[in-house]
Amino acid sequence: PEPCSTPEPPKTQLGGPPGPTRWGICSAGAISHDFVVALKTLPPSEHTVAAVAARDLGRAQDFARRFGIPRAYGSYEELAEDPDLDVVYVGVVNPAHLPTGLLFLRRGRAVLMEKPMGLGAHEVTQLVGTARERGVFLMEGFWTRFFPAWRRLRALVAEGALGSPLVLRGALGFALGGVPRLREPGLGGGVLLDLGGYGLQMALALLGCSPPPSLWAHGILHETGTD
Repeated sequence: PEPCSTPEPPKTQLGGPPGPTRWGICSAGAISHDFVVALKTLPPSEHTVAAVAARDLGRAQDFARRFGIPRAYGSYEELAEDPDLDVVYVGVVNPAHLPTGLLFLRRGRAVLMEKPMGLGAHEVTQLVGTARERGVFLMEGFWTRFFPAWRRLRALVAEGALGSPLVLRGALGFALGGVPRLREPGLGGGVLLDLGGYGLQMALALLGCSPPPSLWAHGILHETGTD
């Protein structure tokens, strides 16, 4: 991909100092809950949650009351039309990432998309193409990319302190057999689209092959057909 342009300076409010980044939250589910809990640990002068939307207005209102969010909407379209937002966090289920992401991007909204960005390369291509066409920010939510330990590891590799990395071996395991989203194809299930992406993005970043010249996957499929 082409290099990103220089970030825009923070917006000022009525000629004063830069105001906080105003977040819109798309979906009132468990992942959005965790995201807002994390966001609330930051100074309100830097980040504020301005609005939340869910497909059910009651759920959005409950979410808003829990976190002190001033505006709640019963549709994602209403959130997309809110003029007082800087960026939207999209925490919907995997199959809804493409249509929901396109909704916000086409309205010129910056988007932080919960991983995975899409169900496959064809969906990611549409999202990235729309973001470039509209000239707006789009990022996949791999929070580990911002850990100090991760930044230090990448610096060591870039400096050649570890030689030329040839192999990365990693393991990440949780008992998720009873979680519907992992088992069901209709929910975008499977370990690669869930937690497996963390290992893959680390390998791509550290081994210097993006895209890789070839890729093999070995595993066992669930009876539903997901990995």
